[in-house]
Amino acid sequence: MPQFYYKARDELGRMVKGVELAEDEDRLISALRNKNLYLVSASEKSEKRGQSLSLFQQKMRRRDIIDFLSSLATILSAGIPILEGLEDMAAERKGTKFGKIISMIKEDIQGGSLLCEALSRHPQAFGETYIHLVRAGEASGNVDIVLRELATFLEWQEELVSTIKKITIYPIMVLLGIGGLITFVFAFALPKIMPILIEMKVDLPLTTRIMIKFSKLIQSYWYFLGLGLMGGIMGVFLISQNEKVRMGIDRLKLRLPMIGDLLRKIYLSRFSRHLGLLLEGGIGIFDALIAVEGVVGNLVISNAVKEVRDQVQAGLTFTEALRRTGEFPPRVLRMISIGESTGTLGNALTKVSKYYDEEVPATVKKLLSAAEPALIIFLAMIVMGVGLSIYLPIYQGIGRIGK
Repeated sequence: MPQFYYKARDELGRMVKGVELAEDEDRLISALRNKNLYLVSASEKSEKRGQSLSLFQQKMRRRDIIDFLSSLATILSAGIPILEGLEDMAAERKGTKFGKIISMIKEDIQGGSLLCEALSRHPQAFGETYIHLVRAGEASGNVDIVLRELATFLEWQEELVSTIKKITIYPIMVLLGIGGLITFVFAFALPKIMPILIEMKVDLPLTTRIMIKFSKLIQSYWYFLGLGLMGGIMGVFLISQNEKVRMGIDRLKLRLPMIGDLLRKIYLSRFSRHLGLLLEGGIGIFDALIAVEGVVGNLVISNAVKEVRDQVQAGLTFTEALRRTGEFPPRVLRMISIGESTGTLGNALTKVSKYYDEEVPATVKKLLSAAEPALIIFLAMIVMGVGLSIYLPIYQGIGRIGK
């Protein structure tokens, strides 16, 4: 459904600006009259315009969005007028990018826009699914609950990212150490040792000969190698924009040992959390599935959601449609089936997301705990290989001199 930027006048003749969803301009006029507004002018929101802006708009920090949603939920639940609350929040963040966004949201609401309409003008901070959820909350009168649930989910994501960062510090340091060692050997150690080895006329082991040739290659053609590496990275990035390639990459992610299981849990957590919130907010399952399709973060799961939507529209039960895709675990299907049969599907999906809230961090810790010994063994093999390749020929040459 298209969005229209409009200018209208209220009953007192004051000019009001805003954004409204409507099938056409006639429906827009009707929607505005229900709000006691009279249309002056309207223009359809251009998708191309939005896309070009999004290329230059900087994504907001998740922490800023969490704080905003939590504060706004508290303001609304406490009965504080939204305009006063937004004014205080903007003053607290004065001089920041997010503070400017809050000020613009306040101005839009003051001009007659709904909260969901005001948020929709800032896609760099609030995704389409957020807008659907807030709109559902406003329609049901539970916008404060929806905002708090959204903040809780984003908080969980923030904690997950923080946990992963903390646990991956050690593996990253190990890999950087390996990279530094290899760079030192090829750039500094081998060039100094090679003349000595050649003068000794020692039979060099295969690993040493490979290292010497590789060292010469790096010294002679390092700029070509650098350009090739940059070109390769750019090529992979451009190729990955192709939908078929992305589908293959996303399918591979789900099939990776251990990592695939973790990623699937993260994607299903997003799916169940957002779908549960939409259903509990009064959105029909068909519209809710359309909204959720773009937020799971994986094309394979996204296509599965699209299949589910088509099958539900054709008359299949939600649980059976999920089962036919083969992408949803039996435990999840069982929980959803109970919720569907008892008429509490939204609540069942919320329980599924809470199950993953506990399962995902535990899986991350297990995965990284298992990776640590493998990294240590890998580091030991690299150090041993480099050491033998350098010192074994020297040892043989010293032995020959002794004879």
